[in-house]
Amino acid sequence: MLKKYHFAKPTARQLATLFNKMCKCPSPPAHKTYYCDVPSPVNAVAEFAPMGGVLVAYPGTLAPPEDKKQLPPSGPRSFGVPNELIIRMQQLDSKGAPVRIFVMCDDETQLPLIIKSLEETAKSLKIAFDPNLVHLVPWDTDTYWTRDYGPWWIKNKKTGCFAIAKHIYTSLGGGSVGMIEGAEEVDPREGSGIFRPNDDAGATKFSDWLNAPIRKWNNAGWNGKKLPPIQTHDWYFTGLLNVGGNYMVTGDGIIASSYLVATQNELPVDSEEQVTNPDATTVEKRMEYIMDQCNRFLGAKKYLVLTDPTGTYIGHIDCWGKFLAPNKVLIAQSQDKKTNEAFDGISDFFKQEGFEVFRVMCQDIYVPIADTPSTTAAYTNSLILNEHVYVPIAGGEYTKFDDEALNVYRKALPGYEVVGIPGKPEFPWLGTDALHCRTMGVPREVVDNWLKSQTQPLI
Repeated sequence: MLKKYHFAKPTARQLATLFNKMCKCPSPPAHKTYYCDVPSPVNAVAEFAPMGGVLVAYPGTLAPPEDKKQLPPSGPRSFGVPNELIIRMQQLDSKGAPVRIFVMCDDETQLPLIIKSLEETAKSLKIAFDPNLVHLVPWDTDTYWTRDYGPWWIKNKKTGCFAIAKHIYTSLGGGSVGMIEGAEEVDPREGSGIFRPNDDAGATKFSDWLNAPIRKWNNAGWNGKKLPPIQTHDWYFTGLLNVGGNYMVTGDGIIASSYLVATQNELPVDSEEQVTNPDATTVEKRMEYIMDQCNRFLGAKKYLVLTDPTGTYIGHIDCWGKFLAPNKVLIAQSQDKKTNEAFDGISDFFKQEGFEVFRVMCQDIYVPIADTPSTTAAYTNSLILNEHVYVPIAGGEYTKFDDEALNVYRKALPGYEVVGIPGKPEFPWLGTDALHCRTMGVPREVVDNWLKSQTQPLI
């Protein structure tokens, strides 16, 4: 049962006012659509595309010494997601191929402990679990937010080859749409991993780990013959500071995010002086540059950039919005009148762009352990994995809201299995951080190519 807190909680307006006072900056501009018609050979893979794996992290929980901040956390390890979600993500009850669980953890001795814990949970819940579908990726991250620093997948429309469009993961925010404490005066171009360098390297480490056995296979011989080649994936560097929680893509050339991208990314010129508080003209120039980079590396033809109405510190779009399909989007509703008016405006904006819009009430839960009290619940912070949807739920006195949210997903995605997942007591779901933030899908074809390299050649 969730605890009730008998003290005044801030409204969304109070949070926004306080935030702007702290940042000493104006509100971001109105929602806008940017275009780029330059032909691109690649297409960004939507998270609702067929997936063969999910990337999660199993980091330590003790911060490194102050004089060695570049080291990953040590001490007892923990998943950011509950065991139930990891087990269900294998999808052993579905008709399709099972899903592999890739765990970032540079300690082989942890695997038996992980397997034992998952087996015990599966037995208690009476759901199937296959330990052979769990794989350790030898890299220790700083956090479990694999959505933020994990790989952004793209596919070449002509060759069929997959690749990673690597962004610079940064916890930097700034301006009126996101800030991390201590980063107020940091130049975004210096923000490459200065807080979480091991997270920033996670995508390329995972990429190398997947490609290594494929390259070995392609260079090997079998009975004096050359083996049939297996397709590796490439990776490209976008040059953009970004986070996966502020990245939505339809799979057909449309990207959406909040204006956080405009405060994180300076133009690559020496003449730009403003950093985290760009004026309207600078925002416009930055967004045009970001649009061009997204066209080049992600195949974006249209970029929908939106003002975050929640007044929270993080500025990520997945806290209140989610693409469900190429033409469907889910937008939050709020119990706070002013915040909800802003969400209505976002809904209207997407309708004008041709989307079918679904709404979900995100009740006003005040979580005092959060960095900043949140004014949205995390129902939009869900994971679409093949024909399943895993939705974070609160339980207890919020069960009515949970049930209504699950029904919205069922209405929007008929034929999908929708499952509510309660958070871990020690790492609860927050309005600004839930299971979408802590998981990252891996395309089915990428996993299949990796699996081919693990088998004995038949020639």
